[in-house]
Amino acid sequence: MQHIEFSPLTTTQKFFPVWRVDVPYIKQLDTTLLDESKWIVDDIKSHQVKYTDTQPEQKRFWYESRNCDPAIKKLYEIFGEKNILQHLDKLFLNDENYILIDKLYQYNRHNDYARPSEWLVDKIECEHSIAKDIQGMTINDHVDTRIYFGTFVVNLIDNTSSTVFVNANCPGPLEKGTGVFFLNDISTLHRIDHLENNNRLISYTQIRFKVLD
Repeated sequence: MQHIEFSPLTTTQKFFPVWRVDVPYIKQLDTTLLDESKWIVDDIKSHQVKYTDTQPEQKRFWYESRNCDPAIKKLYEIFGEKNILQHLDKLFLNDENYILIDKLYQYNRHNDYARPSEWLVDKIECEHSIAKDIQGMTINDHVDTRIYFGTFVVNLIDNTSSTVFVNANCPGPLEKGTGVFFLNDISTLHRIDHLENNNRLISYTQIRFKVLD
């Protein structure tokens, strides 16, 4: 199992389904291995559009993952379904954290499952991406669509901006190899404003429901 560490993001919000994550592998990752020619502009239909003409939420680039360096490819393994399910078991078998998932889903009211992964395994898939935000990238207060169970956002470099959780007035950490995992709920209303004249580089993984019941 590739290592991911969880800890509370804030102790001031008792029922707040957001955790700080630390990923030791990313702390040592050489991000110069990312090929600059492989960045794809987000949601741009015409290759003729200039970056300066895009909407704020379109100032995000996605990394083309095919034929990437093995060290970069390992990120996709860390945030792959098998590894993530093991870590979700570790997270939610803790009584305090179990309360949070049970509050949202009540998936085990008949005691059919010994662990969360038994419920999730055939229902979810992990969509992992590497993203780069340039100056001016903004996404206003929002909750992700209900098809998503939860999201990992982890810094690939020391960033200068992070996801802010609006209801708790709490930002995620900024240091390389750190980030957040949060469950998709109105309590995790969030936003991002990257206003600095630099690039924000993140590992971005959404856990998506394939079926809902």
